[in-house]
Amino acid sequence: MHVQTSGNTAAEQHSHERRYLRYFMSAPVNVRRPFRSGSRLTRGLTLEISLGGLSAVLCGPPPVGERVSLRWKVLDIAFEARAIVRHSNSARTGFEFINLSRASSRRIESCIQRSLLCPWPRESGIPAATQ
Repeated sequence: MHVQTSGNTAAEQHSHERRYLRYFMSAPVNVRRPFRSGSRLTRGLTLEISLGGLSAVLCGPPPVGERVSLRWKVLDIAFEARAIVRHSNSARTGFEFINLSRASSRRIESCIQRSLLCPWPRESGIPAATQ
């Protein structure tokens, strides 16, 4: 049973801060992380994507705040983006794209539209434009 408390929960506050709709997406992803002697590759599967970032399940998630390079492929289109880790635990890691070019943004948007990805469910009472 869910009990409503006064004020917003952390999840509700986070939802209100979203700038882009999220969409379910499962695709292999490679995360290249800086390391003392070069870089380290971590593999996983994406869970969702938006124009602002993506989340994934990874084998060995990176720490929050780390800057990484992401590579994934959807509909035979290869993507690469620099990102920063915004949240990370054993179940899921969230990435925010950094300095995504207009061309990359358009490619991601086109991919979302062409693939008919399902929108991530919104919390009731939260307008779509705020996510």
